[in-house]
Amino acid sequence: MDIINNEYNLNDSDINKFSKKARILIENSKGEILMCKYADIYMLPGGNIDENETIEEGLKREIKEEIGIDLSGFNEFIKYTYYEKDYPIDDKLFNRKLVTYYYKVNLDFSLNNLNNYLTEREKKNDFEIMWVDKKDIINLVINHNSSNKKDNFFKQELIDILNNYFNNNKYIDMHSHSIYSDGQLEIDELISLAIKNNIRVLSITDHDTLLGNKNISDYYRKSQDIMLINGIELSAKVDKGRMHILGYDYDINNYELNKKMDELKVNSIYAIIACINQIRIDYNIVFSEDEIKEIINRKGNIGRPLVAKLLVKYGYVNSVKEAFDKYLNPSYSKTRKTNKGISFEECIRLIKDANGLSVLAHPNQLLMDDNELESTLKKLISCGLDGIEVYHSGHSKEEVEKYLDLANKYNLLISGGSDFHGKDVKPNIELGSGYNNNIKIKKLSLVDEITKRKVH
Repeated sequence: MDIINNEYNLNDSDINKFSKKARILIENSKGEILMCKYADIYMLPGGNIDENETIEEGLKREIKEEIGIDLSGFNEFIKYTYYEKDYPIDDKLFNRKLVTYYYKVNLDFSLNNLNNYLTEREKKNDFEIMWVDKKDIINLVINHNSSNKKDNFFKQELIDILNNYFNNNKYIDMHSHSIYSDGQLEIDELISLAIKNNIRVLSITDHDTLLGNKNISDYYRKSQDIMLINGIELSAKVDKGRMHILGYDYDINNYELNKKMDELKVNSIYAIIACINQIRIDYNIVFSEDEIKEIINRKGNIGRPLVAKLLVKYGYVNSVKEAFDKYLNPSYSKTRKTNKGISFEECIRLIKDANGLSVLAHPNQLLMDDNELESTLKKLISCGLDGIEVYHSGHSKEEVEKYLDLANKYNLLISGGSDFHGKDVKPNIELGSGYNNNIKIKKLSLVDEITKRKVH
């Protein structure tokens, strides 16, 4: 497998320093990984490959020097190519191309009484080796503060390698909903289900509210079993279709964002009352005063799925989807012009001002042809849009390919998720699913970008 890290889009002609290395990821039967610390930087064992030796010969030599064992039985893992801008060497800055060949092996041995053969330079820079529990290793690397100017380069590469090693059979879901908007599950229930479904990265993107993310417990925030990314799904007012802008990795305490969410809560109350009144006028369906109060007094976002559930409860329809098709969508088309809302420009601005990343959600729900979609996308990009939701449980294979082409054409971050709400709201959507609900997502450039932001 090859990974290329070229954040600054350097060409080979920009490179004035080249290095080739080999490293190995050693895991023992206790679930510990062997780490080195050199010049106050964490790294995996290994080092430079000399011109007169093969990669594997160089790796064996380095391991003999650093650890004192004769390495054998290891397997190829990843070739990592890193285009490093302004890499510091002897008080000078270089654009360096570093190619590192990573291997992996399962091996048990004690660090006591090992006879290593460290160079004078390694001894001078306090070289040490240690076993680290793999549950703790990512946080150890991320939270380590070093005065060494090379640390961020090593840190980024090491986190990429570790994530790939740990998450080869785990998934990503950047679009889910809890009880704080129109989902069915409490926050802890949603996160617990994600862990059960082998999801390693989850974002709870409730509609127009921060409460879901604010109510994530410290236990799950600190959990090594899952990475949680702050999310939100803002509704932008448009003339047709539905436009939602997803926000990620924002400052949850941003004043303007919190103030706007309070305003949207009030707006949603007026919108839901207008919807209920329109259903009464058009279909002579009346809900009790207590039921209406229960809707408008709930915590979090107030949305039409709450009315849909009442229509199911009283037998007007058999499902939430049928309630939307038969009653809610027709009533909404009559009241949408009077609903207060925010423009997509404001959605993106709110997210950007809170230091977040903005993504266009489920583009097929815009009900636009290809030309209209691309034109709209250009407008969104001019306002600062960062990405597009390529993978979604409601996207066809052809739509995924189309959105992927647009992402590549306009250099947009790629996101994706299930849009999970729960079995009562979207019974066929499983947490962790991708397009057509049968593809699971393992890698997204959006998550890679957020990981880089957290490192730096």
